[in-house]
Amino acid sequence: MEATRTTASGADPRLGAARIHVIDVADGRVVFDRDGDLPGPTASVLKLLTSAAALAALGPDHRIATRVVAGAEPGEIVLVGGGDVTLTRLPVGTASFYRASAHLETLADAVLAAIGEGVLDRLVLDDSLFAGDAWLPEWDDEGRSPEGYIPFITALQVDGDRDDPTIDDTPRSEDPVGRAGTAFADLIGRGRDIRISRGRAAPSAEVLAEVFSPPLSELIRFGLETSDNALMESLARLSAIAIGESADFAGVSRAIPALLARYGLPVEVLTVRDGSGLSDRNSVPARFVAELLVQAHRREHGLGVIDDMLPATGPNGTFNRKRFTGDDAIVGDAVRAKTGYINIVCSLGGIVRAADGTELAFAVYAVGEMMGDPARAAIDAFVASLYLDGAEAA
Repeated sequence: MEATRTTASGADPRLGAARIHVIDVADGRVVFDRDGDLPGPTASVLKLLTSAAALAALGPDHRIATRVVAGAEPGEIVLVGGGDVTLTRLPVGTASFYRASAHLETLADAVLAAIGEGVLDRLVLDDSLFAGDAWLPEWDDEGRSPEGYIPFITALQVDGDRDDPTIDDTPRSEDPVGRAGTAFADLIGRGRDIRISRGRAAPSAEVLAEVFSPPLSELIRFGLETSDNALMESLARLSAIAIGESADFAGVSRAIPALLARYGLPVEVLTVRDGSGLSDRNSVPARFVAELLVQAHRREHGLGVIDDMLPATGPNGTFNRKRFTGDDAIVGDAVRAKTGYINIVCSLGGIVRAADGTELAFAVYAVGEMMGDPARAAIDAFVASLYLDGAEAA
């Protein structure tokens, strides 16, 4: 039998030691497979798993609270981090990188209103919600540093700890908690110095004010669209907390598979090291990703949120404009997918609406040393072949 375009492009040597799995959403038929059952590194395609786990643990309407409570002594308040990395220090009316964020200024105004003419001279910063290390050492293996791609993972921070709250990759600080505290102290100081310290709020402390993140569904939209690492690491830890796991990397590694098991997926094949996909030790079969995407596209188990939030190609989509160019631009607006890249893998997982109307869920990992633009081009060519071949891709 003559090879299809998909068969030929799936054998492209630029894909390295590829893992590929493609499923016809309508009937569950495996349309194409190349080592799809062999676990491999995912890069940011792992964010699909983190999103699904967060939906199971928290629900699509969950909002992350940042609170200020009364301190142990008169004149003292406690700023309690709830894991909302999208909280912004920018003035109300100014959009941060995250868009639609809660504003630290709103929280400060509410605190001042609650206190009235009372004394306020001490601020305690409570970052105790998350546990363990704030940085995964193996991230350094990929050349990732807290200066740009991702901050230290803390439950209290503003703007993902960016130096410039309005752009993606920008230096981060050595102390996200301190940056947030300094910004809040400036807002509540009313021209006076506020003494800042670290500590914990009393469990029964009076809540003076609180602000909330956008709902989880919107956080997932933004996390998939921009591949924001800080946001996904926070959602992973909040998911772990929700099911009684520890709020550290070890807890995340147990919680994500446990939550995904609720969807009937074979989680025993997973190795999860973080929530963002930055670790090169994450290991997930391409089949697992494709099967998760089938459930999302069928809107099973509440996973339709992920299907809705996938970045789309085409002039009105949010997909990377550097992808699906040249001959591959034939896909138009027919692809919705999550990208991924670390040094050893380029990846893509999503849905393609083929030219013949067939809807295909796919996951493609191009695995090798220093995978880059050639691997991305080969992945795009493979998905374009799926678009052209449709039901005849096998």
